[in-house]
Amino acid sequence: MMGAYDAVLILAGDADRTAPSLTQLADQAAETFHAGLTSSLITTGCCHHILDLFPGRTEAQCLRDLLIERDVPSSNLFTEERSADLLGRIHYAQQQLLLPCAWHHLLLLCPGAHSDALQGVIKSCFDNTFSIHWQDHCLEPSQNQQADLADLVRLTENPTFDPSRLQDVLKPVKARGLPTSLTD
Repeated sequence: MMGAYDAVLILAGDADRTAPSLTQLADQAAETFHAGLTSSLITTGCCHHILDLFPGRTEAQCLRDLLIERDVPSSNLFTEERSADLLGRIHYAQQQLLLPCAWHHLLLLCPGAHSDALQGVIKSCFDNTFSIHWQDHCLEPSQNQQADLADLVRLTENPTFDPSRLQDVLKPVKARGLPTSLTD
């Protein structure tokens, strides 16, 4: 299947697979895939930095499971499972998947990023070789996503913020019980 985009990058997740925001996100991502806009979907997130205990499944795994239930083949799904917040999702997705796979033409799904200004802030965190497009069907963000968007805006308003040094400002995953494979 050839699509209009190299990949759809989903910059949200939840460790509760029954969360309405996650279900809506899975529906939209599956519709995008089935419409033929891409052959690759990237789910993101380990567990939010405010969690004390590592959930049984990462945020990326929960969304991946929901996409498989919506008839997206597992071979078309990729996961980023190191991030603790929105900035981490952007950084690790670029470093671990997008750049190595030479996927530069992207469609982003990011609940809550409805304004041009907010989309500009998020876009500034990507390497300038990426062509970023948005799919926004007014998905409502979870509370964690709202907090991450607000944190990102505050961070980028700082005059010393350097988007090329994202790794210096990433929030660490603090959950106990984190699998060894995610800490390497």
